[in-house]
Amino acid sequence: MELLWLDPNYAALLYESGLRQFEDFMNAHRARVIRRRQNGTRSVALLRIGPLTTYLKREHRIAYKERFRNWWDGYGAVGKSLREWRLLRKALQAGFCVPRPLACGQQGRRAFLLTLELEDFVPLDKYLAGASAKELKLLSSRLPRWLARWHAAGFMHPDLYAWHVFIRVTDQEIAVLDLARADQVEEVPWPERWRELALLGVSLREQEELVASWEQILDSYLNAVSALEARLVLEPRSLVKGAVYRRMQRWTKWVARRQQEEEECRVVLDRELYARKPR
Repeated sequence: MELLWLDPNYAALLYESGLRQFEDFMNAHRARVIRRRQNGTRSVALLRIGPLTTYLKREHRIAYKERFRNWWDGYGAVGKSLREWRLLRKALQAGFCVPRPLACGQQGRRAFLLTLELEDFVPLDKYLAGASAKELKLLSSRLPRWLARWHAAGFMHPDLYAWHVFIRVTDQEIAVLDLARADQVEEVPWPERWRELALLGVSLREQEELVASWEQILDSYLNAVSALEARLVLEPRSLVKGAVYRRMQRWTKWVARRQQEEEECRVVLDRELYARKPR
């Protein structure tokens, strides 16, 4: 199998930068790796293309079980790159803010995905570190409503950690990243909703102001679900909250390890990107 797709609006710029064929992306030596799997199967790199800042995800050896899982979910026998490409396009069509895919391809057991940086966005935790009381109050209301709308559109994000949620510093627009394991279904089941709320809550545990508002955030989410999907209203609310809190307690150590891994790959980003941003 060989597939290569380029965004027609950016094809000329990619060509000028020498990115024309599949191997050009897989061997882009100017890309600065910021994260690499220990077994060397996948990497994420920062790549400047003319005036653009992009992220290049490369899969050097797609596991057969990964291809089977994606085939089973209806995305074909592909790796994470093509699955994420399809989810990004679906999310954009649904009106959500996600990174724009510029190119993707798969050849045998190798694949890549090139996405555009979200301009003027910073990670949720970095935004909260400099947020005023007024901004924090507004975000505590916007975040659960956004998540309810995300679920109402049928999207699931099993890796909804705080570092995959980005906030635009000018207007608090919310964006979500890393959709490699995401999916879109007809109706998001409650266990998946509990999971995502719990992951988000645990990964925000160091943000004391937001943690103090977590009960209010859960209520806002349930209010939004009632407005968007009345047929799914689950009573009593204590059932939902209890399910979320139990998962938060169970996953605390596991999420902490994931957060440590995330911090290790932020060293380059902090110096080259976020340090130049106003938040």
